[in-house]
Amino acid sequence: MVAAMESKVDYILGERVPEPATPIEIAEGILWIRLPMPMALDHINLYLLDDGDSWALIDTGLGDPVSMGTWETLLATHLAGRPIRRVIGTHFHPDHVGLAGWLLDKTGAEFWMSQIEWLSARQAYLDIEDGSSALMQRFYHQVGLGQGEIDTYRELGNDYRSMVTPIPATYNRVTDATVFKIGGRTWVPLFGSGHSPDHVALYCPEDKILLGGDMLLPRITPIIAVWWQEPDGDPLAGYLEFLGTLGHVADDVLVLPAHNRPYRELRIRVTDLVDHHGERLDVTFDACAKPATGQEVMKALFTRELDAFQTRFAIGETVAHINNLLHKGALQRNLDENGQFRYERAA
Repeated sequence: MVAAMESKVDYILGERVPEPATPIEIAEGILWIRLPMPMALDHINLYLLDDGDSWALIDTGLGDPVSMGTWETLLATHLAGRPIRRVIGTHFHPDHVGLAGWLLDKTGAEFWMSQIEWLSARQAYLDIEDGSSALMQRFYHQVGLGQGEIDTYRELGNDYRSMVTPIPATYNRVTDATVFKIGGRTWVPLFGSGHSPDHVALYCPEDKILLGGDMLLPRITPIIAVWWQEPDGDPLAGYLEFLGTLGHVADDVLVLPAHNRPYRELRIRVTDLVDHHGERLDVTFDACAKPATGQEVMKALFTRELDAFQTRFAIGETVAHINNLLHKGALQRNLDENGQFRYERAA
């Protein structure tokens, strides 16, 4: 679940956004594509980088019929005569690499990701183990969700598979030493965790352009959540660490995010994101004045009614803030007689 938290940044095109099959040139040699998505977060931004006789593509969109149809149009019109030779996935989430397999089959392009993100995508796509369902149900029970919600998630099963085409079985690894030379520009990777395990943003220092993926959205906070696969993880620490590494990035950099609109004023956005999570940690700590379940803390953080789909994200974000305070020693937890964690301030 994403929280609205807009910063007073400079949207360089104001309210203007591209139609799905009609890209906008957002900077010289960079086309901005905006594909619709059938969910609350109703679009994703993709970027095509002009490489002379070909294109490099940043992210692909969901593996759904609407996205495929839009790509068929794009390939036959705006990209006609020049192939996509590189597809670079920022991270493993289905709206970012859902069409990777399909596009690679159509274009023969190289596929680039960080190793952990590629492995995460392959694992999520291939996971059909019954044991995974049992562990998932135990996690949601321990953090205090009701049986109705847990049954909904069990019935959903591996919904990742329904949103992606087959994740490519081979790839090229993005590492600290990777440098992409595309269309006369040099792009270096900026790695960060929290939203996903090893997200890749791309920065061009000379032209002050940052392909930010999901890490630096201007109007909403990226989902920073604990999932059942790593129940004791501290993704918030990773995300705050990433934000703290951006001091070398020019303040007037043009940020091209995966959602919402391109903007400048990065320093304002980073400060607002850090402050937002500080406030959420304060609410979490206050909610544990008496022993509380994860669901009870969630209700302090998310005060409106949530459906089962929204609850899955909200509880993940709640546990991310709880775990951060657990790792810092500010909270402690104990299992009660019902097998649920009770969180309270450390003595």
